[in-house]
Amino acid sequence: MPYRYPLIIVFHLALFAAAYLSAYVLRFEGYIPEAYYQVMWRSLPLVMLVQGGLFYYYDLYSGIWRYVSFGDIQNILEATLLSLILVLNVNLFLGPYLGYIPRSIYVLDFLLLVAFASGSRFLVRYARERWALLGPGEKVEVSRVLVVGPVNVAEPLIREMISHANNYLPIALLDPDQHLHGYRVHNVLITGGLRRMIPLIQRYRIQEIIFAWPEASEDRLNRIIEDCRPLGVRFKILPSLREVLDGRVRLSDLRDIELEDLLPRPPIYIDREPLSEFIHDRVIMVTGAGGSIGSEICRQVARFQPRQLLLLERAENALYEMEGSLKRQFPKLDLQAQVGSINDGPGLKLLLAHYHPELIFHAAAYKHVPLMERHPLEAAYNNVLGTRNLAQAALAAGTELFVMISTDKAVNPTNVMGVTKRIAEKYVQSLNNGHTTRFVITRFGNVLGSAGSVIPLFRRQLALGGPLTVTHPDIERFFMTIPEAVQLVLQAAHMGRGGDIFVLNMGRSVKIRDLAEKLCLLAGKHPGKDIQILYTGLRPGEKLFEELFNREEQPHPTEHPLILRAVGPRQEAAVWETNLDEIAELVRQRQVSALLAKFKSIIPNYHQDPQTLELNKVK
Repeated sequence: MPYRYPLIIVFHLALFAAAYLSAYVLRFEGYIPEAYYQVMWRSLPLVMLVQGGLFYYYDLYSGIWRYVSFGDIQNILEATLLSLILVLNVNLFLGPYLGYIPRSIYVLDFLLLVAFASGSRFLVRYARERWALLGPGEKVEVSRVLVVGPVNVAEPLIREMISHANNYLPIALLDPDQHLHGYRVHNVLITGGLRRMIPLIQRYRIQEIIFAWPEASEDRLNRIIEDCRPLGVRFKILPSLREVLDGRVRLSDLRDIELEDLLPRPPIYIDREPLSEFIHDRVIMVTGAGGSIGSEICRQVARFQPRQLLLLERAENALYEMEGSLKRQFPKLDLQAQVGSINDGPGLKLLLAHYHPELIFHAAAYKHVPLMERHPLEAAYNNVLGTRNLAQAALAAGTELFVMISTDKAVNPTNVMGVTKRIAEKYVQSLNNGHTTRFVITRFGNVLGSAGSVIPLFRRQLALGGPLTVTHPDIERFFMTIPEAVQLVLQAAHMGRGGDIFVLNMGRSVKIRDLAEKLCLLAGKHPGKDIQILYTGLRPGEKLFEELFNREEQPHPTEHPLILRAVGPRQEAAVWETNLDEIAELVRQRQVSALLAKFKSIIPNYHQDPQTLELNKVK
């Protein structure tokens, strides 16, 4: 609005005059004696000039009234008080000409001007907040919100909701403590105790619950969401407690509650200083660098400023994306992105002889259980023989540490993917005797959000309106986020002495059915009613329950409480070299049945799914 500033000044001049004249009317109860009537009109220009100048000095003409705050009121108080003190002093000298202003007029004028100037601003803010002054034809879908959390954390969020026209209308604040029950903050009712939540939601027709409660446990959030299951409300959450304490939380930081927030797993921490010394200024190689785990290893390693980071990946698009991302995030990093495969033994030896990596993180593998059940030759070729190629190249190049990323599916395996990873574990572990290279294995379960994992599948199915497909109502899995898993992988690598199998503590296993139901609830849908959950039956090679230790292994504690060491019998490297030579020959001859039999002979606790043989009869 081009004339806004002049109009604001004219409006304030009118306020100054109205407050000053009203002070006389109140002082004399509507009948102003002639002598003071003359004083009022003679002194009015002086009062308006002084007050106008001080309001300008305090920048009170340029504020946006719909965002008025206590700071604006403080400026109005100071400007008004100083202006009247200045008028009082000037009047002492000009009294013989203007007449002397009664002292009571100063007090009344102060009170009236503060009320007029502040009240007009809050009136605009109130109108803006209540009627959301929108442009022609605009409509905003307002969600009735219940905020859950301590008052000191939730108050800034509620203030921002009220101060800005947005999609949220805060109806009540539920403080887990009860000492402020019955009070109000920004005119929003405070109620205490979680037992009041359901009646509140029903009484005020709440559509969305926002958790401003960063320290709430996963179990507490789970119970609240489960209690709200019949009500069809949606859920959002604030970021971490550290961000709240740093004062960096804004309304824009609100996000939907993710399944990651609800999983029963311990908080992850690592000691960054020893890790920095371990990785800084060293040559690091990551295989499978474009995959879910490999790419996160690259990102976390890059933060510790290695001398050189070598990326090996055969999927050129994934490698291209990863290279671009790392260059943008770490422009000074010496990055070498190589298109290549761990199946190329001679090529690997040349590559490692050229770059001499000191640390290798081996994350390249086939991991999809149903696919590998139909392609055991490829699983063996990649997961077993590819690992041998890389390990032999590392030995030839004098690599200091080789870290293999394994999986809980290698424990008492029931599928081809799992048994090939177990064979790779046994082979890598056997190489520690008589070599300067240390070989370490890290084993963990499912990672949330990785390519092909169940949660992205559920989200796609939910977006299409369902159904969500679960193989069995009782199937359970361990889960951890990708960054959490990689943090522990790096910590385990630093701890490894050679021949270790480190197992990451992933908390309690959770039912996949529960994940599907919670995902529906978080979207405000009723599982089984709005979104169907369809049970499709266990796939070939799929177990109901995953395990973390093989029968012959014993868990031993380490210096990190979330990392255990699996201790079990080992065989000589020569035995495993012979086994892998036989596997290589069976792969070369395309002998599927014989290959599956070989798996069983060298991994006795491999329980072969009968469907696997049926799937591979034609091969």
